[in-house]
Amino acid sequence: RDRGTFEPVTTITGGGPFDLKAGQWTDDTSMAMCLAQMLRSANGWDPEDAMKRFVNWRRNGYLSSTGVCFDIGIQTAEALDLFEKTRNPYCGSTDEAKSGNGGIMRLAPVVLAYGAEVDSAIAVAQMQSRLTHASPTCMKAAASMARFMVTGDTSLLPRPEAPPDVASGYVVHTLHAAFWALTQGDSFRDVLLAAVNLGGDADTVGAVTGQLAG
Repeated sequence: RDRGTFEPVTTITGGGPFDLKAGQWTDDTSMAMCLAQMLRSANGWDPEDAMKRFVNWRRNGYLSSTGVCFDIGIQTAEALDLFEKTRNPYCGSTDEAKSGNGGIMRLAPVVLAYGAEVDSAIAVAQMQSRLTHASPTCMKAAASMARFMVTGDTSLLPRPEAPPDVASGYVVHTLHAAFWALTQGDSFRDVLLAAVNLGGDADTVGAVTGQLAG
């Protein structure tokens, strides 16, 4: 829902379009958990394993908070369809018109796995985005976000002084919203509440903000 059309969120709560219980997670976290399990099991980057886990989540509810895949982005669905046909794991569209935020919403496990090696963290952050979101803008967003998470370098990231007009699924809007939220408090709770109260693609704006603030 758009900002201003709902009562402000003040604590962890349920509801929403999927009528979730408080504490249940959406596709952002399920896909992040898929990456985390892949990195642990493969002891490194294995794109085919990652895509197989994404497909298992989509088809069978693997690592879903409800036991089923109840939400999936259009670009992610298209990429998984293509993977099932070709078995080529890098199925993200390079079309700039398809610069969604799916490649940054699940990024944290890569930084946790490769954070001691900045270049590797950035490279793998981009590779995991390419699985489903491979436009140049998505690649830059994944690299910039990973660099910030490892080094604190904000030189390639937006520095918004005002909240975005739209907290949409466009990757640039999502980063704008997340970095604005980071300026809205001194605690993890405060910045996360600022993020989700922007409305729009609130679960992903919240997921990205949580990764940056964490």
